[in-house]
Amino acid sequence: MHDIESPESLAWAELQRRGSIRPRYLKGLQSEISAELARCLDPFVHEQDIRPYGAIVAREMPHLERLGRIVDTSGLKADVIASLADGRHSLMLVVKGLPPQLLLLHERMDTDQDYASHAVWVDGLIICNDAAGTVRIVTNSSVTMVEGRRWFMKDMVYEAAEDIIQVVPAANPAVVRRLLELSHHRISPNKFGATLLYVLTEQPLTLRRRDEGIDVTALDLSALNAAEEPLLLQQARYRDGALLIGRDGQLLAVNVIMRPTRESEQAVPVIKGTRHTSAARHTYDCPDMLAFVVSTDGPVTVFCDGQRIADLTRAAFKKTGETIDGLAAQRRAERRVRN
Repeated sequence: MHDIESPESLAWAELQRRGSIRPRYLKGLQSEISAELARCLDPFVHEQDIRPYGAIVAREMPHLERLGRIVDTSGLKADVIASLADGRHSLMLVVKGLPPQLLLLHERMDTDQDYASHAVWVDGLIICNDAAGTVRIVTNSSVTMVEGRRWFMKDMVYEAAEDIIQVVPAANPAVVRRLLELSHHRISPNKFGATLLYVLTEQPLTLRRRDEGIDVTALDLSALNAAEEPLLLQQARYRDGALLIGRDGQLLAVNVIMRPTRESEQAVPVIKGTRHTSAARHTYDCPDMLAFVVSTDGPVTVFCDGQRIADLTRAAFKKTGETIDGLAAQRRAERRVRN
């Protein structure tokens, strides 16, 4: 335990008073969390520049195969290891009862969703500060931000929806938020994989690279209707194929099997597993589609034109109705050249 006036004790008191993190993420980690939070709230400054930093704080060793690899730091002091953890590409790994280690991530973290997706593999949380001094306290479902004396929690669904609408203004914001809610709060916690294909146009383009699946339009089910949610979840869980959802939220078909073209196989590399790769390639083949993919292990990824939404956000990509028509024509031309 730390002295009542120590930076660690003060950081823990602030977290208890102003944070909104569920107790299960903090249980048994007071000493470790308070030390890392104190480090981030009072970051190292070099020539007036704040040094970014980040750490995983966990009760047990996280799933390293999903996160990254341990860098051998034998003989280095903890403060030297901390200087190598920039909070985006590398993290200090603080596991209860073990000496600190340095974790080099497989994938860098840029967005709040990136941080939350990494936190899925941690029995604890991620704490970091950026070059502006903003502190993030991340669990698999929320990000608590500390900007000066201001503490606030970000709703991951709302933030992710804003990112998608920024990239894909052709999408219906209400449906996007609802599909994210289903993915993050209904499917992911229950640890079953699913793919939700969302049509961006009033009618799916004739350029289709999937089978018909089972047509359920006669049921008139909508993702926007909370009362009908159990029916959608039942289909998502116990079907091998994807759910096809119209622009207005209507469930159009279930058990839809995606069939990539040679062009998408060449343009889109293998991503994680079969589910992610198939969905990414389908959004390349079909510019009128978004794919919401939930891994059996929990993380949610949204694909557009063969790429993650987060990557398209960084590229300032915009998908409008005109963009969809142009990309559809481009894909047809690619296939004509091949044939």
